[in-house]
Amino acid sequence: MAKNDAYKKKEGGNSQFKMVWIKLRENKFAMVSLFVLIAVCLVAIFAPLIAPYDYTKQNYEEILMFPCLKHPFGTDQFGRDIMSRIIWGSRYTIVIGLLTMVVSCVIGTALGILAAYYPKLDNPIMRFLDIFSSIPDMALLMCLVIILGTSMRNMIIALGLYYIPGYARLARSKVLTLRNEEYVEASIALGASDGRILMSHILPNSLAPIIVRFTMSTGGCILEAASLSYIGLGIQPPEPEWGLMISQGKGFLSTNWYYSIIPGLCIVLISYCLNYLGDGLRDALDPRLNY
Repeated sequence: MAKNDAYKKKEGGNSQFKMVWIKLRENKFAMVSLFVLIAVCLVAIFAPLIAPYDYTKQNYEEILMFPCLKHPFGTDQFGRDIMSRIIWGSRYTIVIGLLTMVVSCVIGTALGILAAYYPKLDNPIMRFLDIFSSIPDMALLMCLVIILGTSMRNMIIALGLYYIPGYARLARSKVLTLRNEEYVEASIALGASDGRILMSHILPNSLAPIIVRFTMSTGGCILEAASLSYIGLGIQPPEPEWGLMISQGKGFLSTNWYYSIIPGLCIVLISYCLNYLGDGLRDALDPRLNY
């Protein structure tokens, strides 16, 4: 009997996943964005094999070369190949975006669920998170990075703290609706523990909007990280982070525009793809549209 129930549950999960995938495939922009993001991830993983040059190697005979066959994206003021630096820089973009969202999503979702399910914790948790939300984003991030120190780890911590309140509010609003559902009340009546109710009923049914927010917030996180690096509070030289490359090339815009424009376009492309994928997931995961 237990095996049959487990089999039916597995089949139901697979069927739901297939419906979401079919719905997502209907959105052409979302699918193109998904393939672009997969390609960027593959580039980041295989950067040592793909990059044509060592991104740290300086060649003073090829300083500020315009894009050509030898250097498709040109070279910087130290003669370093910009294409190789962008390829290696994709690693920083992917790692910062994903790690930040994982940290903020896990902590924020946990706080939101606890605040909604246990009324005594609601006011203390949400008022504490309101403190972070009341401070402008860049001001908060700059203060946190200055306090913690300029490093990749500290930037991820600062960005994670900034995005926690958004996940907490989203999870709280969803759980406030779910805790009054009949299946939750039935589990309580049968004597199920709070942990079982939260993990078996509340969390699985709260994941759809959280997944969408995860995807769309990652684009904003990448922009924030690039902004911090641009003003000198993020990744430090000589690392090839895209925001830092834009900052280093701003003094050459009138003569060597490619130095800043190309990494800037890469950031815009990643952000747009994440937003389009988030839109597609939102439509695919909305049960009102799955008919």
